[in-house]
Amino acid sequence: MITPMTPRSPGATESQRPDWLPRSAFPFQSRFVIVDGKTIHYVDEGSGPALLLVSAGQWAFMFRDVILRLRGEFRCLTLDFPGSGRSPVAFGHDNSVRSNASVLDGFIDALDLQDITMVVHDVGGPIGFLVANGRPERFRGLVITNSFGWPLRSYAVVRAMLAFVSSRPFGAVNDLTNILARVTSSSYGVGRHLTKADRRGFRGPWHTRSFRRATLQVLGGVLDADGIMTDIERSLPAALGALPVLTLFGRRNDPYGWQERFHAMFPRAAVVGIASGRHFPFNDDPLAYCDAIRSWWAEQVATADRTTDPAAARSVAIDSFRSDAR
Repeated sequence: MITPMTPRSPGATESQRPDWLPRSAFPFQSRFVIVDGKTIHYVDEGSGPALLLVSAGQWAFMFRDVILRLRGEFRCLTLDFPGSGRSPVAFGHDNSVRSNASVLDGFIDALDLQDITMVVHDVGGPIGFLVANGRPERFRGLVITNSFGWPLRSYAVVRAMLAFVSSRPFGAVNDLTNILARVTSSSYGVGRHLTKADRRGFRGPWHTRSFRRATLQVLGGVLDADGIMTDIERSLPAALGALPVLTLFGRRNDPYGWQERFHAMFPRAAVVGIASGRHFPFNDDPLAYCDAIRSWWAEQVATADRTTDPAAARSVAIDSFRSDAR
């Protein structure tokens, strides 16, 4: 039987576990931290080098099988952005890329994370890139999974899909049916290897309509991020190009060749595909996914020259949201 580990941070304690989240489905200690007045739920399991898993619009549950397999070698962390998972909706938080990047930035500071290997997925890519681009000295390696690091203006089908799911008509339907969470929890999403009880637990946060709306905000916010993404695409290779990079994609969900585009951005990156993987390859084949990270980290990150000063890359990084916030 898997048991949660003892909390590391004195102020991060387990709140009452909701009925919809049995320990058998989510065998982790829930921790909470205040970031800029917002209560943020996170998972912090294991010990060793920091492995920070970042996505948005979903929640920590989807990284369960990765954390279980890697917490013996890494300090595995992931957070729920406001209005997702067990993080409550925050008044005035619009779930834009920039706003969620500010939360991630504050989270890194609150836990004083250093030498981070960051795993980004989906909208977590733009969010994580924006943070890392502004403070590369905190990062040691980068894993990119089914995400993007450029504007979407030339991807008409992707933009149309995002516009549809963030539209008022779809929002009204989703309010009534919770269809997006139901599809995401299916075998076409995160649920290929989940039991019925696991799927119910995964869908638990979306029992609340405000959480359903927050997820659609995250997706819709990408449509307004082309300016940010233009800056990221231009600056990211110089800001993070000295880091070891692994592109780790589900082969069955890369219709536009985004993994190849990342390789053009980071020519020295390791390239691995999960043959059976769709958009959530860490759920489709968690063993292969974790083996890829484990091997890459041992071969490229652990042996990387740490004498190079990453702060030198700051001169080419974009003006960060940290300056804007001040």
